[in-house]
Amino acid sequence: MGKADPRPFSRLDAWARPLLQGLRTGQKRSPSIPSLQDQASELQELSLAIAACHDLGQELPALLRPLEHGLNLEAGLNTPCRLLLALHLPGQLYPTLIPATGQPPARDLAAFLRDQLKGNLADMPPEQMHTLRQPGTEQPLQLTALDVADLSAWLIVAGSASLSRPTARRFAAIARAVGRGLAIWHGHQQRLEAAVHHERRMHAAELHDSLAQILGYLRLGISRLNARCSRCNQPELEAISADLSQQTGHAYRLMRELISSARISLEGGSMHSALRAAIREFEQRSGLIFELDDRCQGLEPDESTALQLVMIAREALCNAVRHAHASHLRVQLFPQGEGLLMRIEDNGQGIDKTQARADSYGLEIMRERAARVGARLAIGDRPGGGTRIELILENMHT
Repeated sequence: MGKADPRPFSRLDAWARPLLQGLRTGQKRSPSIPSLQDQASELQELSLAIAACHDLGQELPALLRPLEHGLNLEAGLNTPCRLLLALHLPGQLYPTLIPATGQPPARDLAAFLRDQLKGNLADMPPEQMHTLRQPGTEQPLQLTALDVADLSAWLIVAGSASLSRPTARRFAAIARAVGRGLAIWHGHQQRLEAAVHHERRMHAAELHDSLAQILGYLRLGISRLNARCSRCNQPELEAISADLSQQTGHAYRLMRELISSARISLEGGSMHSALRAAIREFEQRSGLIFELDDRCQGLEPDESTALQLVMIAREALCNAVRHAHASHLRVQLFPQGEGLLMRIEDNGQGIDKTQARADSYGLEIMRERAARVGARLAIGDRPGGGTRIELILENMHT
């Protein structure tokens, strides 16, 4: 991830630095405030710099820091204020707080802001200033919602005193510029996701029409070879043939997984609806009793992560139906910090660790999928008998 380019704010730094030095030495100086035309140019550059970000959490602090300096110098506050951006991306339980300094706010302040922004202030009209009091103090929090379609975002000033009218107008102009940049960034991310999805489907079609068909032919040929070797009473040839059969079967299974993961879509548009659809499908194909306990309705990972989680769940359901000899299977989703915990368990015979199971390739693929989205996967025994699979996705920030 690249770092933000500080050059868009060279003019802001130029006029801010002399006053900052004067304040530190106790001198009272009148800075050369940039003209309205210069300020408009700086804010336009700010919008473009935000739109070009690859990782907002890493790059935004460097873009916001000069603006925080400028607000402090313009306001002439004895105790500097702090500038923060709160961003509630789809799938997140709480908004992410991005401070201009790069240092996270105090835990009690962060918890207060997240609760307020998710609750009382979630639907506040954009570009309207709102004032809160920091918990346990008389210091104000002044914030405004940004006008960004399909995203919830707020710009916040935490300081020792309320902003003056001129500084509040400057803050409002900054908020509009940040909102424009986020709107462009979000639109670009959506176009990228659509392009990636289209490319994955194209690759899936190519795999299906080429390598998958070749591997299918090889499987049939090796099956005939196995039959011939078994009649020839040649143990060495039988061993070679069995190994080829196993490896070809593994390759074919991996190929089918690649095609499925590239072509599968989230039925109903979300991970939750896709899981419900998968459970209905397996209920119709088996005599098991299925239970879904979903306590994460407010959480939705990004599409690529959600697809991997659904594929892991489908593999676990398939293994339970085919091998567990169970009568009951339960899928649970719980909030886990900034992420979620997915647990899938059955009351079957469990996993025999002393013998290789026919679904061992499927278990390995599940681990690979979990690693791909940065999740931890544990496969083991369920207390009381059966198998328990737990996946922990600790961070759903995109």
